Amino acid sequence: MPGSSARRGSAEAADRAEPRAVRTRERLTNALRDALPETSLDQLSVAEICRRAGVHRVTFYGHWPDIRSLAAEVFAQSVDRLARVPQDVISAAAGPADLAAAYERALRGQLREILDQRAAYRALFTSDADAGFRRRLEAAQRERALAAIRELTRLGVTVPGAAAGYPAGYIAGGVVTAFETWALGDATDVEAAATDIAAQLPHWWPRQG
Repeated sequence: MPGSSARRGSAEAADRAEPRAVRTRERLTNALRDALPETSLDQLSVAEICRRAGVHRVTFYGHWPDIRSLAAEVFAQSVDRLARVPQDVISAAAGPADLAAAYERALRGQLREILDQRAAYRALFTSDADAGFRRRLEAAQRERALAAIRELTRLGVTVPGAAAGYPAGYIAGGVVTAFETWALGDATDVEAAATDIAAQLPHWWPRQG
């Protein structure tokens, strides 16, 4: 029944927000990040993550069904968190070009994150069972793009099709594909990659100079 499904979803969300559950998830997340420099994502086991985190495997499965699902959530959230431009930076922007520059600085942070954990991102982008990683990433980037478009519109930039959501979807899909290209490649120059990606943004995106 729809009502029972909604109640079950609310209960699960509440359980995940419970302080002890939050601490457990943090320990498992940290264990994953600590393990990846030594072991590839494909070879990493639930048992090893739980050993590092000091958590029972039953507890792990109460949060994620497998390692891929944990990794998909952790790394999609990491990239999304770095996309955030603080409100004080938005408020202080002197104009559209200043605001666009702030979002491009955030892009460089995202590229550095992917470079630092390139092996894990490669595994997630190339796996047939990515545990929803790409979907999560695109959804998050779409929300960030919508926020950027709202602020640019407020500053006087005309964004064709904004009301229909086309620009945000276009940017999200393109940026995630650029992230995939960066993850699968061998380049390490973050500044050059960020400049190249920013150059692909639509004509209405403010440019420096």
